[in-house]
Amino acid sequence: MTDRRIGRRGFLMGSAGVAAAGAGAVLLPSPPAAATPAPTALAGRGGNARTPKVLRSRQALGLSAPAASLPITQHGTTYEMAQETRWLDAQHFAVGRWDGSMSVFQFETAPYVGPVIARATSDPASQGVEMLTKLAGGAIVTSNDYSSLALWHAPGGDWSRLDLRATCSYDSSLGYATAGAALASGTGTSLVVGHSNGYLSIWNYAAASRTLSFVRSVDVRNPSPTNPWDDHTIEDVVPAGGTVVAAGSEDGYVTFYDVSSATVLSQTVFNPAAQRGINALAMTGARLLVANCAVGPDDHNLWYYAVDRSSWTMTLLDKANLVIDTSLPQVFNFDLAWGRNAGAPCWFASTEEGALWMGSPAGHSVNPVGYQQLTGPLGSALAYRDGQLVMVSYDLYQFSTTP
Repeated sequence: MTDRRIGRRGFLMGSAGVAAAGAGAVLLPSPPAAATPAPTALAGRGGNARTPKVLRSRQALGLSAPAASLPITQHGTTYEMAQETRWLDAQHFAVGRWDGSMSVFQFETAPYVGPVIARATSDPASQGVEMLTKLAGGAIVTSNDYSSLALWHAPGGDWSRLDLRATCSYDSSLGYATAGAALASGTGTSLVVGHSNGYLSIWNYAAASRTLSFVRSVDVRNPSPTNPWDDHTIEDVVPAGGTVVAAGSEDGYVTFYDVSSATVLSQTVFNPAAQRGINALAMTGARLLVANCAVGPDDHNLWYYAVDRSSWTMTLLDKANLVIDTSLPQVFNFDLAWGRNAGAPCWFASTEEGALWMGSPAGHSVNPVGYQQLTGPLGSALAYRDGQLVMVSYDLYQFSTTP
């Protein structure tokens, strides 16, 4: 029986209801997932050689597709899947993709109506948009290339008029911008950016002059990475309360950093036995969710922690493996979002199997309640705000909850 407390909004390819049933239940069936593209290197117009991490992990497990038998030479591949999704205001959200495009959509609440695009553009360097963060006063900052950010502004908060304001340079040794979070500060807005070489960079944003100024960088690398590539990419940065952020890295570290005191408060390996790193974080109050890639049947791809805000230490409460086909050699948990449904906290996760999972934490239990397969493999970006959830892979889906 369908639980009507959460209703599926219309989306571009149709509409269906979502059933959030009891523990272990499976949600309504969906059409078969699309075929997986061959895991080849990304080659955008700007020459970006970064490969989506899901595909790189498959290559490490020997899962690359066989070479084509046609008398042609294959070159690079540009992937259109979403990398970041962020709410801009109560009606609009932005999507950054691996092909370098950024689009702003208006959330639609009418049945059988998909989200309406308000603005489409691309980053100046024509590389993948891996970081997208909203700033004050109708501004957005995105990744651009290995030594700069792109600063955008929408006059009067009119996102259809969004245009590039400036590119802001930094030392290329930090690497590509891969995650970001904005915090209110005494001087305006502090921006914390995670980079592909394992550094955080701290910036000040002045909304009145629409300028972004570099402050400092911080090395938060784990000397013993949990991945086999010596990869230190910071995949997510989220507010953790006040002037503190939490950063999750491919090398396995969860780092709590205080912007105001410029202090690393703690660093913890989320799972000492992990074979891959962190893909996403979601924090509400003193509760932290960590998403990663589960390799093999005994691994887990969702971890649930309590955070002590005095010592900034993490205590494991529960873990789960969000997997449909248990014979798969790996299943990425790509993104996470906390939400509310029927007056209680809930969480959402998107996985490599094209599934949207939902859970209702109870006590120390992370408590998954079910999933729905919606899209092709490789994962989707999620964003939740005030009863509205968007999930973006190649297609874009909208949902609503009762907060």
